[in-house]
Amino acid sequence: MIEAYLRAITGEFSDIVKSIEKLEISEEEQISNLKAKLILFDGTIFWVREVWLRETIEAYSYYWLRPDDTVIIGWDNAPHHREVSSFPHHRHVGNKIESSEERDLRNVLSFIRDFFG
Repeated sequence: MIEAYLRAITGEFSDIVKSIEKLEISEEEQISNLKAKLILFDGTIFWVREVWLRETIEAYSYYWLRPDDTVIIGWDNAPHHREVSSFPHHRHVGNKIESSEERDLRNVLSFIRDFFG
């Protein structure tokens, strides 16, 4: 199920997702974990981590990196930035923490696509 979900979404974004380089999936009765490394068309790297409880994403982090592993933007819902209005959802842009409306893989990839124009 999780692998099909990932492949469907990356297929929707095949204009920016060049390949899935690494993929780790564990699926148990109630909990599924997804970790993937995507290579984007411009050579940047996009790390995906999602923890699913049944049909709901409980925890996520998406990190868009330059080839030298420096962060362009990172999104996650770790509950450690109570100051943002979208707590616990936030994004890391440089040294700044910002509110984030992007809360799933499709929305984040859409943001990246829009970034490239």
